[in-house]
Amino acid sequence: MHTKKTLASSILVMLSAAVLAAPAAHAGSGAEVSASAGVANMYLWRGFDLGDGDAAVYGDLKVKHGSGAYAGIWGSSGDATLGTEYDLYAGWGGKVGALDVDASLWTYVYPDAGKGNIGAGDLVDAVVSVGAGPANVTLYEALEGDDANEYRYVTAKYTKDKYSAMYGQHMYDEGASPGHIQLGYQYNDNLGFAVSQFVVDNDTVDDNPQFLVNYTLPLTK
Repeated sequence: MHTKKTLASSILVMLSAAVLAAPAAHAGSGAEVSASAGVANMYLWRGFDLGDGDAAVYGDLKVKHGSGAYAGIWGSSGDATLGTEYDLYAGWGGKVGALDVDASLWTYVYPDAGKGNIGAGDLVDAVVSVGAGPANVTLYEALEGDDANEYRYVTAKYTKDKYSAMYGQHMYDEGASPGHIQLGYQYNDNLGFAVSQFVVDNDTVDDNPQFLVNYTLPLTK
C-alpha cells in the first residue's frame, strides 16, 4: 500500500508540475496547451448524482506533447459531501496497432473536506482505455483510498455519430455491485445530453433515472 501511494503520488506531482510550467515552456517545445470550461445541471459521476441536485461548474487545463504524453488539472464546484474538488492527472494516449489506447493516473483533491482534508495522493485511480472504431472499454482501478485494491469501475461504450450507449459496472471484491446504463446525445461540439439509469434494485442506489445537460466551451487565447 505505501509503495503504491508513494509511486503514484510522485508521478502525479512531477507531471502536474510540468502542467503548471507548460505555458512558459510552450513555445518551441512540441507541446500544446488547451483549456475549457463548462456547466452542468448536476454532478453525474458513474451513475450517481454527487451534487444532490445542485448544478456544477467545471474547468480543465491540459498540456499534451506530440509523443502522446499529457498532464492536466480539472476543477469543479464539487459535490454535496466533500465540497470543492480538483483533480490532477497524467498519462499517454495513442495508437497501438489498430487499437486506440490511453493510460493515466488521477488523484482527486478536496481541500474543503473539513478536518479530514483529502490531498494529492490520498485518492488515486489508474485509468486504462482500449478502443477500436466506435467501441471502447475503460477500467478505473482504485490504487489509493478507502477502497484501494477492493474497488474498480468498468465501462463499455459504443458511439455512433452523435449518439452513444454505455454500460457502467461498479465492482467490489466482496460481491455483486450496481451497474447502470447511460444513453447520450451530443447536439453539437458544446452541448450534450445524457440519461443514466441503474439496473439493480437495492438500497445503495437511486432507482430514478438521472438526466444530465452539460455545456462545455473550449477556451482560446
